[in-house]
Amino acid sequence: MHGELYTPLGCLKILDVFFYYDGPRIFTCKNKSIEFLAFLVDELEESDHWLFIPVSKSRVQEIKSGRISIRDAITNAEDHLYEVHLPVTEEFKPIIQILSSDDIPDEYLPEEDSYAPLSTDTHYSELPPKPSPTLEEAFESRRDILDIAIEGGEEAYELGCQKLGDTLTSIQYTLYSLDPRWDANMRKPPLAVIEDNSANVTSLFESSFGIRIKSKKSANIFNVTPATEAMNQLSDLLIKSKNNETLKQSLRGINPRAVMWYQKFLNSVQSTSGSLKFEWASPNSENRSDSISKDQLDSAIKLINENSETYHQMTVKGKLIAINLKRNTFYIEGDDENDYSGNLSEQIKTIVQNGYTFEVPMEVNALIETKKVISTCTDKESVSYKLLEVHTKQS
Repeated sequence: MHGELYTPLGCLKILDVFFYYDGPRIFTCKNKSIEFLAFLVDELEESDHWLFIPVSKSRVQEIKSGRISIRDAITNAEDHLYEVHLPVTEEFKPIIQILSSDDIPDEYLPEEDSYAPLSTDTHYSELPPKPSPTLEEAFESRRDILDIAIEGGEEAYELGCQKLGDTLTSIQYTLYSLDPRWDANMRKPPLAVIEDNSANVTSLFESSFGIRIKSKKSANIFNVTPATEAMNQLSDLLIKSKNNETLKQSLRGINPRAVMWYQKFLNSVQSTSGSLKFEWASPNSENRSDSISKDQLDSAIKLINENSETYHQMTVKGKLIAINLKRNTFYIEGDDENDYSGNLSEQIKTIVQNGYTFEVPMEVNALIETKKVISTCTDKESVSYKLLEVHTKQS
């Protein structure tokens, strides 16, 4: 925002300034309903002489991208234009006159090569404006609204099909996995989790690339939808992602599957080289909004990726129940009443490939490598095993 200009056309908020010399001289501006291209024709003793040309969104982008000159935007105006004299002394009263582009004297016009500077926006967006304020839409539709905007990416007003698909899939599965009914023992989310937390894309909008997502189900008598809690948690994660310490605390309170899908969501945004802006609103008036810079996004992803790994070897006595070269797996029932399963070492695979056959089940002394991975951000650990050597147990 570069200030305001008070005119017979109303209070004009200055948007993009194309030429500045002792004040803005060529710029776009807007009153409550119409956007104009403003051009300062001359500075007179008692007034400033202006032309205000109504411009559509596409015309503004043509000017910004250099596809049309300032002069052509005036001489080929999309509608009538306004000649306005604004007072610089108290005695002078403002004057306004409606003109057609054919009525403009040549001496009023800028040079033929009067183009907007290259530093202005060179992209053209085919996306419409945001359809309505997020909270207002939540009230009217009685659904949760999540507006996601990817800003300043490689292609500011466009998003690749795969990147869009990855973004939407990861958002949806983050919502599913934040529902505690999808526990760690289930490979797929239960039907009730899917039905309650499903969300629909209802519109795309300019912001640079904005996505409006709505809960599939509407609110109950308490103005809460089945997806309200999951969307609230996702919004909280996004806000906490601006700081590694607060993010670490939040991730420790959710299940590893949700962490994984949230990381995929952040990765999908990171792949656009853009930053992230979001706004969530519920029919019960709860709402949150914030933005995450590219650096904050990178830092959050780095934190989630941090793990500490430790290795050690142990000898396990027990019964070898299965060994599968095709699947690269083994299974041992230990005499210590623990079961051990995992992958095969290259040495074991080579022995089997060379024709050795394990007669299972068989009593064995097995040398097993244990790999323990601890997530820095969640403190959760995972353990995996690798079969290094197998010896027949001596009676």
